Amino acid sequence: MNYEIRSIIGTRKVQEDAAGGCVTDNGLFVVVCDGIGSRAEGGASSKLTVSRFIEMYKNEYDGHFPKFITKAADITDMEVNEQFGKGCGTTVVAAHIKDNELNWFSVGDSRLYIIRDGRMKQITKDHNYGYVLERRREKNIIDEETYQSEIGKAERLASFIGMGGIDIVDVSMKPLTLKPGDRLLLTTDGLYKSLTEKTIYDTIATGKSLCITADELISAVKRYEGPTDNTTFSLIDLEETT
Repeated sequence: MNYEIRSIIGTRKVQEDAAGGCVTDNGLFVVVCDGIGSRAEGGASSKLTVSRFIEMYKNEYDGHFPKFITKAADITDMEVNEQFGKGCGTTVVAAHIKDNELNWFSVGDSRLYIIRDGRMKQITKDHNYGYVLERRREKNIIDEETYQSEIGKAERLASFIGMGGIDIVDVSMKPLTLKPGDRLLLTTDGLYKSLTEKTIYDTIATGKSLCITADELISAVKRYEGPTDNTTFSLIDLEETT
């Protein structure tokens, strides 16, 4: 098992993304974050969240992922809120692998994908206003007219670390069993807003080494014609070893 992390600033002036990972006797743990709010404080929020999650994983993980990650998120949420104030924070997507079992966690619109059997599938949901509107419409809380009048705001984040009380999260309540050949992608929105899912999949599914694949994915973002956001991702290969 191996993982690679890549990050570029894009055409932005400040890097607000952060990522990190570690391997212990308890497995592999990887975190990817995308800071929001004030540029300096968005970057600080993402860095703090990555470091705090990994620190708590190394010191406190007891084998029960949902309990651990919920506690880590709640503690970090309050810490970011207290340090940087309202409106600043970060998205987060995290993956944990032990004995070919995957657990995950996300807040916001950073994503986890699995590449398996010729397909790339998004495992997490995007916690934005569009997601909230969809749920309200499904429950008949709002009508179609209200939905259509509000959908233009769909990409606004509805949940993030630093709110001082997280509204929406994705957390695996039971692990997903991984298969030989699976690859995982954890990414901020800079990647999937610059490249189509087909381009991302075609780059990852070449069978090349993880290091080369990660480099080629970054190169594809650099070739994008137009403004690009900060882009940070981690690729995980279950079979490749360092």
